Amino acid sequence: MTDVPVERLMSTDLVTIAPGAAAADAARRMLETGVSSIVVVDDDGRLAGLITATDFVSLVRRNDPDDETPVEAFMTTDVVTVSPDDSVEELAEPTDRGYTHLPVVAGDGELVGMLSTTDLTSYLSDRR
Repeated sequence: MTDVPVERLMSTDLVTIAPGAAAADAARRMLETGVSSIVVVDDDGRLAGLITATDFVSLVRRNDPDDETPVEAFMTTDVVTVSPDDSVEELAEPTDRGYTHLPVVAGDGELVGMLSTTDLTSYLSDRR
């Protein structure tokens, strides 16, 4: 697993949404595309936050499922990110903390992909 760059495992077909979009719209997009996280991006396409299925469980518990709460009100903003050049070995610490999705951000701040624990598991199972 040493020296395998993140860019080799990351997904680049990202599902994104704007910070001002309604929570119901974000949930609908996640269901339609079959993803368990959606990346919140600003008008320049830069990472603004991340919403996971777990975030929706909390939101629905507190509100009506068709809530018009804007995404920016409940998205995670202190998102742990990785670089496309980071080695997979370096990811042990973030994934040990329970992160299941790590946005991949280039040096200029451009969002270029997403690495999930599913990607890592798939890679490890292919190696065996």
